[in-house]
Amino acid sequence: MRSKVSRPVALIFGACLGTAVATAQEPSETPQAQVQPQADVNPEVQVGPQALVKIDDFTLTSLHFALFASQTGRAPQEPAEQIGLLNELVNSFMVANSPQGQALAKEPEVAAALDVARARLIAQAFVRTELDKAPVDEAQLRARYDAEYGKVPQKEYKARHILLKNEEEAQSVIAQLDGGADFATLAAEHSIGPSKTTGGDLGWFAADDMVGEFSTATAALIDGSYTKTPVKTKFGWHVILREQSRDAPPPSFDSVKEDLTREIQQEQVAKIVNAIREKTHIEVQRIDAAD
Repeated sequence: MRSKVSRPVALIFGACLGTAVATAQEPSETPQAQVQPQADVNPEVQVGPQALVKIDDFTLTSLHFALFASQTGRAPQEPAEQIGLLNELVNSFMVANSPQGQALAKEPEVAAALDVARARLIAQAFVRTELDKAPVDEAQLRARYDAEYGKVPQKEYKARHILLKNEEEAQSVIAQLDGGADFATLAAEHSIGPSKTTGGDLGWFAADDMVGEFSTATAALIDGSYTKTPVKTKFGWHVILREQSRDAPPPSFDSVKEDLTREIQQEQVAKIVNAIREKTHIEVQRIDAAD
């Protein structure tokens, strides 16, 4: 077997999806024009993977080639470029199927990598297939939109905050506020957050724009009041002053349609995975397996 493909094969990419594959003529001493599809090929006729190269007992097809091109982010149009890409794929299969490659595939690390890659590929394909069976329709999206945005008025808040390193510093700031100190001045003096340069001003924001603890504390205040106990988030300890609030119009259906679709699809995927999990025996062997 020759290790280099010598017959230029002009491929119309997507052959595995229903387009045709045309084979070029033998190369000559003069440059060849790109080969066109055969005249009697109907591009709307579904065709299966076409055999391109035989590597010992393994047949490399147009489907292998199309997937390889997609995975490597290349779609060569010129025959010479197509042959270069095809030779890369031939070399990969040649090495993988060789005795040396087969022996290497049994090494624990390589075998584990193959197991993970295979499992992920199959799982992703399975999820896509299941979602295709039950696409999200307009009625589902409208119902989700009404549930999330149609009943409860959305609020926006204008607030300031002072971010401190620890709870004791935050309590000290609250004590100073109780004594009549100016919030913006304390923010400029003590805050470790970037908003200290503007007196802790955060402008207007929706609850979803902030981390949960911060949003909950802000929503619990009334306009003009500040938190009497420090609010802890992953960023540190906050003292929050809610200056103003207002009703915010809900986003348009079209602006959140994609987000709602993803939400519903994620729920569908979770149900599918949980159904399989319920029928699967899973036994943890080592709790520190990731170490």
